[in-house]
Order: sequence, then structure tokens, then C-alpha cells
Amino acid sequence: MSLLESFKVALSSIWNHKVRSILTMLGIIIGVAAVIIIVAIGQGAKTKMTEELFSLEKNAVDIWYQPMPKEGEEESEMFWVEPELSSEDVDTLSQVPGVKAVIATNQGWGPMTYNDKQGEMEITGVGPEFFTARDIQIVEGRPINARDNDGRNRVVMIDTVAREKFFKDKEDVIGEIVDLNGNPYKLVGVYESPIPEQYRYNESGEMLMPRGVISMMFGNREIERLAIIADDPERISEIGRSAADTLTRAKKLEDGMYTVNDFSQYEQEVDTVLTIMTLVIGSIAGISLLVGGIGVMNIMLVSVTERTREIGLRKALGATRGRILLQFLIESMTLTSLGGLLGIGLAALGTIIVSIYSPISASVSPLVVIIGVGFSAFIGIIFGILPANKASKLSPIDALRYE
Repeated sequence: MSLLESFKVALSSIWNHKVRSILTMLGIIIGVAAVIIIVAIGQGAKTKMTEELFSLEKNAVDIWYQPMPKEGEEESEMFWVEPELSSEDVDTLSQVPGVKAVIATNQGWGPMTYNDKQGEMEITGVGPEFFTARDIQIVEGRPINARDNDGRNRVVMIDTVAREKFFKDKEDVIGEIVDLNGNPYKLVGVYESPIPEQYRYNESGEMLMPRGVISMMFGNREIERLAIIADDPERISEIGRSAADTLTRAKKLEDGMYTVNDFSQYEQEVDTVLTIMTLVIGSIAGISLLVGGIGVMNIMLVSVTERTREIGLRKALGATRGRILLQFLIESMTLTSLGGLLGIGLAALGTIIVSIYSPISASVSPLVVIIGVGFSAFIGIIFGILPANKASKLSPIDALRYE
């Protein structure tokens, strides 16, 4: 009997005992589905945590200057001046491979007055790249652009919190003149506050201004904080170091260097925790595969008993022990493989439900599907050996006389 005929016989046997076969496959179906769903949820949770921990502002890697002591000089005795940063340095960093965006800012604080209303404002000095990097949503007007920054234009933007406080009853605020630290500024835009309400500590809201104007107004550096956002959160440390090295070379520094915080250990810890959790829970779910395999072995033993006369007849017609062994192994493997395929279908449905009703985006990867089917077939071979071996050892005479 050829392999193709053996598979046909196996499928025929499964079809002739549909209810029994489905009940036998149930353990395999549940086991495979559970393992695949758990792995998919684990991968989805890892992706979600990575995005949450290292996305936008959270995955902004600060680049800072670190002076290097000269030979024989103690660090406490060092006198150093941090190099000035400019818009050209921002452009240099934006060209580094892997850098999605650059954030260059400075800070200020001052009272804003409009008619009879006044409030202390936290002011952030920004350039045009800030809006792409932070995904700022413009509600009214326009963002601050390169012309505003290069020309030191006295323009400002306010967030929706300040809009509500100072201009609650005014329909159009674009073009209004506000007083800040005794100086007039033109309001050119309103943006959605990125800070959740429960975390807002300033009831007056926040304000954006060209960082060149902040520098001129408060006498501080044009760029006080420099950070980059990586296009791949999982390579955040690598891309950050590359950006810092590029800036060090561009500034031709000899007595210091730019550096970044190393997130690699933290990333590895997060990955290790999630991997351990997935393995532990997946191992528990894998117990059902073991139970399913025992069920397959049991039903195959029953099948051998039921087909004793058939086995004797085949042996009498010249079937070898190896052929009988192969036939029952194929039947066992076919049974578990079908269970594995049904389990994969159930897992796909489960991951869709998880993705719809939870913040985790779970998906079944092709590799997991291949492993699921392969493992199911492997279970069939392992737990089918004993019944197949029993069938192959039957004596033709005893088998034909079996009632």
C-alpha cells in the first residue's frame, strides 16, 4: 500500500468514526489553540509595552554633553563649558539613519495677560521639527515654522487649556495680541494639550514659542534639551548612540563628547519578563496537548482491537510489519494534524476577539502555525507508536481467528 493510499485509509477511518474522532481531537484542538493564543498575546503585549514605554516622548532619547577630564585631572577639578547647539545640529541629527525625528527645545516661565485675565504660563521654545516629533494636533491656526524661529518673530501658540481659560467666549482667537512678561505677542495657533487632565499641574495651560525668541527673552541657550526619536523602539539605544557619536564628530569636540542613557539593559529586562511569562503560561496550556496525546493513544489502541481481523488479512496477503506500523502511525499523525489545523483556526478566531476587545494587537504568525501543525503531527507519532507497534506484532493466524 502506497503512502497516498495510507492517507486515504486514515481519512476514511476518521470519517467513519466522526464523533469519536472529534472527541479524540478535542484535547489537541484546545492545546494547540491555547498555546498559539498565549504566544500571540505575549508577542502583542511585548509590542504594546515597547510602544508604550518607548514611543514618542517616551522613546525620546536625550542627548547630553559629557566632558572628559584631561590626563591627571580630577573630575571635581574640571572647568568646562557646554558647546552651543543650533538648528544646523538639529539638521545633522535628522540625517542619522534610524532617527525618526529630533526634539530641540528650551524652557521659560512667565505671566500671560489678556484683557482682565492673567495666569502663569509654562513656555516651551520649539522649532518646526517639534510638531512632527511630538505629533502635535493643531486645533486652530498654524504651527510655529522655521521663519518664525530664524526671524525671532514674536508669535506664540497656546494649548486648549489656555484657550478655555483666556478665550472661552471668543470664537476666533487667531491674530489676537497677548501680553507676556510685559511684551506683546501675536497668537498664531491653538493645539490640543498632550497632557491628560489628571496630570495637569498648571491650570493656566502651556504655551509654545520659537526657541530663538525664548533665548532672546530669557537669556538662556537656544537649545537646552536635545533628543531624538528612533524609528524602531527596539533599537533605541543603538540609534541614540549613533546620533550622539555623529554630533560629537560634527562639533569636532576634543575635551568631551555627546552621549545618551543606555536603555539596552532595561529593554532586555522587559523582554525577559514577558518571555518567561509566555513560556510559563504556554507550558501550562501545553499540558492539554499531553492529555490530548494520551487520548489519541487510547483511541488508536481501540482501533487496533477493532481492526484485528483486517490486520490479520493484510498480513496474510503479504503486508510486512513495517507497512502495518506505518499505516497506524499515519492514521495517528493524520488525526492529530487535523486537530492541530482546527486548533489553529480556533486560535485565529481567538486572537481576533482579543484584538477587538483589548488594547493588545494579537496576531498568529506563520512560524507559530508551522510549529503548531508540526508539533501536532509529532504528538501523533509519539503517542501512535505503542498502538502501531501492537498492531504490527499481531500474528496473522491469531488475528484472523480473533472474534
